[in-house]
Amino acid sequence: MALLGASFVWAHHWGFQADTLVVAWALATLGALVVSIRVLWSYSLWPTRLASRLAKIGLTGGIVSIAALVLSGIAYGVGINPTGVCGGG
Repeated sequence: MALLGASFVWAHHWGFQADTLVVAWALATLGALVVSIRVLWSYSLWPTRLASRLAKIGLTGGIVSIAALVLSGIAYGVGINPTGVCGGG
């Protein structure tokens, strides 16, 4: 979630730092979703409490991260700047 917030703040700068933050967020989110789903599927017969709990946390975090991205896109589409006012640059 911290990477997503940093991506929102720096996305309008269109530089190496902004690109790196967006790529890092995308990789972290996809990684969390893939690993969480694989753990939940592989331990479906004999679930370990800790593995199941961590997988659910990872899955929830990935879904919340994507939902925040979609919500900010909708807000931006109706004219609200989710990143706040910055000087540009």
